[in-house]
Parts: sequence; structure tokens; C-alpha cells
Amino acid sequence: MSIRPVAINPDGSLEVIADEVNYTGTIPADQVVWSQNSDGSLYHNSLILSVPGMISGHPVSGGADVLNVQSMFVEKTTREGCACGNVAQNQASLAESHVRLNCNRMDGPGCWQASESSAIELFKRGATPLENAPNMFQVVYRKSDNLIVGLEPSGGVGPDNSVGVIHDLDEYEVLMATDPAYLSADGDHIIGEPPI
Repeated sequence: MSIRPVAINPDGSLEVIADEVNYTGTIPADQVVWSQNSDGSLYHNSLILSVPGMISGHPVSGGADVLNVQSMFVEKTTREGCACGNVAQNQASLAESHVRLNCNRMDGPGCWQASESSAIELFKRGATPLENAPNMFQVVYRKSDNLIVGLEPSGGVGPDNSVGVIHDLDEYEVLMATDPAYLSADGDHIIGEPPI
């Protein structure tokens, strides 16, 4: 079992339950921390929660509590920016788009629950029949080098980024398998290196 976030407070703190240690309480926002890679760098696909007597890690895709954990990632990324450095603080739509991309990469299009599923997510998980398939999907890319930092944005993406429309639906699988991924110079393909 784990420390389960059950509510996110306006200040970013979490109401949590940890059954194993009989704990119910609040974790302050500054104590919701990114996990670390073996080299000490921060890892943006995992958050660590701790309460007296217990520490628990949570994957970006949500694990056993998909909605609350994905929402926790969106809130933390909005409040502080992402540990990877590709999303600055206070950019809610970009933060959600970034977490959505990381979630889809980790567990596939069927696991996103923090907001409404996009047409490409519904299609790729088999919820949309072929005759109703979408004809495109959207990525958020950084203007300076075309690095893809988000998927299916719900609003503005900030002045340093732009939205690219991908018309080849097979490129979705390329995006999921390529990290880091870049938008090609023609604007319709996913590639593994910055375009020249």
C-alpha cells in the first residue's frame, strides 16, 4: 500500500491517508517532492510523499489512485514548474499538457484521467471506431529547438512554445517511444534529434 492523496488544498498541500501506519493528515506542498535519479538529478515521472513512519513513491500515470495522483502532478508542475526544466511555474495549461504527455508515455492513452480524454487518446485505446478516427492530434513544442514538451493542450502554452498539429496518426506511437522527441522542420513528424 501507499500514502494516498485524497484531496489537494488551494495552497498545494495534500490531504492524505496512510492505512499501514494509521495516519490521516496534511502534507505541506513543499514536502511533495520529485524523486531522484541515481545521479542525483530530479526525475519528473515520480513524486515522493512521506508521513511519520512511511515513505511512498507515485508514478506520473497514477498507479493505484490514477485521478488523484495525476492531479497531484498537474498541481505540482503548475505551482513549481517541472523537475525537467521544460515547464515553468504558473503555466496551468502547459503543465497539464506536459503531465499528459509523460502519463501517456508511461502507461498508454487509456490511463489519462486528470481531464477529459482527447480524440487521439480515445482512438488509440480503442474507444473510438476506425470510421470515427480523428484526423490529427496536437503537440506543444518549444520554439527555440522544437522539443516536444506536451500533448493535447487545453489552453495557452506560453510565449516560448507553440502548438503543432500532426496529421499522421502513426506519429503518435513515435512520440510515445521517443524521449526526448522533437517536431520535424516540416511540422508533421516526430524525430529524435532537433531539426537543423
